[in-house]
Amino acid sequence: MKKILFAVFMVLAAVFAVSCSGEDEIASAVGGSCSVEGAETCSADGAQILICQSLSWQTKKSCNLNFGQYCRQTASGSYSCTDSGSSSDPADSGNDNSDTSSEDLPDTSDTDTDTDEPDTATEETDNEPNEEDTETDEDTDTEENDDDTDSEPEDNTPIETCAGIVECQAQCDSQNCSSNCYARGSAVAQNEFYESHQLCNTYTEIDDLKRCQELAVKCGLKGDESYGIPYGHAVINGSFAHIHEAGTSNFTTGTFIDAFVNGTFGSNGNIPDPTSNASFAFARLFDEHTLALVQTYDSTQETGKTPVVIFEISVTAPGTYSVGWGKKDKIAMYVGESASGEECFHAFGYGFVEISGTGLAETYTAGANTINIQGEVELYSHKNAPMYNGDITTEQLAACSPK
Repeated sequence: MKKILFAVFMVLAAVFAVSCSGEDEIASAVGGSCSVEGAETCSADGAQILICQSLSWQTKKSCNLNFGQYCRQTASGSYSCTDSGSSSDPADSGNDNSDTSSEDLPDTSDTDTDTDEPDTATEETDNEPNEEDTETDEDTDTEENDDDTDSEPEDNTPIETCAGIVECQAQCDSQNCSSNCYARGSAVAQNEFYESHQLCNTYTEIDDLKRCQELAVKCGLKGDESYGIPYGHAVINGSFAHIHEAGTSNFTTGTFIDAFVNGTFGSNGNIPDPTSNASFAFARLFDEHTLALVQTYDSTQETGKTPVVIFEISVTAPGTYSVGWGKKDKIAMYVGESASGEECFHAFGYGFVEISGTGLAETYTAGANTINIQGEVELYSHKNAPMYNGDITTEQLAACSPK
């Protein structure tokens, strides 16, 4: 009979109560309120021309981003999917988004929430004492007006990547600025932005969903770059023949298996601890709707070994499932510190695994029920998770120091 001290796992398992940080979805302007009947504008992603009808924005025309088309305002003031005489360079925004409505912003809600405080330097310039205007001539007034935010030239430097568009938008404090960031993007960058924030929400095929995970990383905001992207990699291959009751800490032969997760993270982190001779894994109920697969160490044989790996599973039928923290992810994977007095998390899993077994059901039960899991995932630190826009650590989910 193997016995372990289970206190560390209970600390790590407390994370299960933390709600998953879902990827915020970009809000469509279609259906949003408007006030001027017949007015036009661009959709939030630049993929549609919208028109105000019955006091709400409706789609007038869809642009084909795959061919480099995007909604823009022409010199005449109308909206078009083509250049209409303007420069064909996507970076040349010209007057494409001047004086647009609030729905004209090709932005994401997660970008907005990650922006700290807007740059107010231009506001300070506008608020200079009026006495200077009376003491200077007309030329000076003209120079001061040139510094005004409303007439400040837009940055037309091309943006080559989807991440570049998102990073640019994160620095914006105006609708025009955010729209210009998108307009400056290359055709590839705009297409990736559009697919990631619009099409990925409609995909169901595994190959498409795997691409969407890649796009979520490419189109995200970086966090603390002391942690690499990705931070590591793990191979998973385990077959459990028994599911234990919640709270069980005693395991007999046949109810546990050897380590089923192998990988590396950081510059010198290993899964499992290569110096351990007593790593093992088991399946256990967390509650009737959540199953935990735990890889740890037999503390009756040795101490000070780390890390522990925990899978949180809410799968009810065999299949291929995504691993992550998104709203649609039914499997979460944590790599946590269990020694040296530091209770923290090194990484989370991000990828896809196959899962099967008689233990999968709407309601989990303990006993001789099988769980099989195979796959490979990338590991990311919670401090640098671009797919979730940077840092997703909380007081309940403290990140370990860089390894």
